[in-house]
Amino acid sequence: MTKLTNALIASALLSTAMWTVPVFAADPGSASAGNGESMRDVTSGDFKAGRAKPITTPKLTDEDSRAAPLTDEKAAVKSYGIVGRSADGKEIKIEPSEALRELIIKELNAPANGADGAERKTEDPGLGEGEAGRQVFGPDDREQVRNTKTYPFSAIGYLEAKSPKTGSYGSCSATLIGPRTVLTAAHCLYSHEDKDWLSEYLFVPGLNGSTADDAPFGAFAYESAYVLQGFIDNYQGYYGSVIPWDLGIITLKQDVGTNLGWLGYANYDDLGDFTANLVGYPGDKPMGTMWKASCEVHAENIAPEYFQYDCDTFPGSSGSSVYAYDTKSKQRIITGVNVAESPEANTAVRLNAANVQWINSLYK
Repeated sequence: MTKLTNALIASALLSTAMWTVPVFAADPGSASAGNGESMRDVTSGDFKAGRAKPITTPKLTDEDSRAAPLTDEKAAVKSYGIVGRSADGKEIKIEPSEALRELIIKELNAPANGADGAERKTEDPGLGEGEAGRQVFGPDDREQVRNTKTYPFSAIGYLEAKSPKTGSYGSCSATLIGPRTVLTAAHCLYSHEDKDWLSEYLFVPGLNGSTADDAPFGAFAYESAYVLQGFIDNYQGYYGSVIPWDLGIITLKQDVGTNLGWLGYANYDDLGDFTANLVGYPGDKPMGTMWKASCEVHAENIAPEYFQYDCDTFPGSSGSSVYAYDTKSKQRIITGVNVAESPEANTAVRLNAANVQWINSLYK
């Protein structure tokens, strides 16, 4: 992918105000603070706090530069197919839509951009000040979120999954982006090591401790899980070969977002310097506790398919949304998903135009 175009939704072109988002909460990509009413799950009842170990965060080394970029149109389009599995074990496979196909081909042949975006004031007033760091290199500046029942923290959750090969449970972080739609990383849903899907996904919004009683809204069972086909097909034996496709979606059985709210998401053509906010469940902190951090993302570290930053993370932070605060609309807009670490920086898959279009096709 190279120069990106705006593809939030057809009815919400961003050409005149790049940080304007749709005004209707029902639109894919727009944010919602929810109705403020509490709720409890009615579908799972199987959450046992403490049984999961954080899923190992993939590490990027020089292997990343060895991964050959896709230049073949047919292969690039195929990579944006939908591959999924339902809770009852049915395999799901959906070809890319014609709109997505045209977008991928257009972007594949467009001139590269990357570091020419404008600086934006995007600090989230809800996160406070003084956040910086790296994958816990040097001072740890993360801050615990103690009131997880309030928005936006009510829309952010702990994600648990079971390995069918070992029977063990692993944990990641995830975010509501619609009434029933949860965004996370693909490696939190599918294991290249096992060559298989994980199973028994549970989303626990606002988890705030190590017992089931610390789940203020309960734990919600999934209806289906999806990843980009490229995350499976393009694997060459090392993570750097599939980082551009490390996005996952879970559809919940129950409408959770109407009460708890959800974050917005968007592609920004001129994404330049911005303040990244990252909230999740790092495994080096007390089990089940939510932590927040923010750091600056510089334009020179933004590529068409991913960007890098110095926000502190740790295994368990995989799948955390990286979002910017839109000071005009006062909405939190996801621009990427935290997926990997390296000695130099941490990495998010960028929500470019094709990724946004792919997510829109699964929005519920």
